[in-house]
Amino acid sequence: MTGSKLLNNTHGGTDQILVALDGSPAALAAAGVAIQIAQGQDWSVHGLYVVDETLALDTYADYRRELESDQEPTSRAELFNWFESQGGAALEMLAERCQAAGVPVTTELLAGGVPDMVARESERVQLLSIGRRGHGHEGDSHHLGRSFRTIAHHVRLPLVVGGGEGRTVHRVLLAFDGSERARPALAWASVLQRTLPAELVVVAVQENDLQPVGDWLAEARSALPDCHCLHRHGEAADEIVAAAEETQADLVVMGRYRHAALLERIMGSTVDGVLRGTQLPVLIARDGGSVK
Repeated sequence: MTGSKLLNNTHGGTDQILVALDGSPAALAAAGVAIQIAQGQDWSVHGLYVVDETLALDTYADYRRELESDQEPTSRAELFNWFESQGGAALEMLAERCQAAGVPVTTELLAGGVPDMVARESERVQLLSIGRRGHGHEGDSHHLGRSFRTIAHHVRLPLVVGGGEGRTVHRVLLAFDGSERARPALAWASVLQRTLPAELVVVAVQENDLQPVGDWLAEARSALPDCHCLHRHGEAADEIVAAAEETQADLVVMGRYRHAALLERIMGSTVDGVLRGTQLPVLIARDGGSVK
């Protein structure tokens, strides 16, 4: 049954955001940002819920936290139906929010492995919206879910990663260090400033005396008219998180991972630190996808 299609309202075209849902607050927070971006970019949204066959069909898997229920099913088929119902409700909520915002929306409910299904559906969109943890770890702000980590390391699209706080985006914090990997984040910040519209704050963190922070901020000011700039000293992730709180930002925008994937898994990265340190949605800009 892997990869089976349970419900499908046709989706196609490349000017689209894939919103991967599991019903968790983090995924819904990301969806809210995705809808705002779609509205500003004149894009459509495709909602996706994947019934995790590992949880639904494996006799020994603990499904209770993901369904937020201690009820015992009479059969695996009934448990599968419970996941379908949860997915249908999440997709219906997304559709209602998109329709209220005037954003075209399609929805799809699949069964299979979550990372594989999300990665496959991501091949034909511009941006992926996803939560950073499922129901099982809602109370653990430092936890990054296994499915999220797998998807983040394998999907090369820009990601909107939801946290515990979903809010309308009025103020964006861009973390910028002048590197090539940070320039897609600069491009996204420019688009958000023009199309939401949103107030832009740029934070440049100086971790050593050799870094040309003045050049970084000059580049940001050139690309982002009327932005407010902050110069911080210290460890990048900590300073970005602190700046987001101080400026009352609604969304953090930053570039992709700094290290090779293997090193990230062992050592962590600035992005990991920010995702664990703030409950705000984070847009991780990468070379894939495009913005107007």
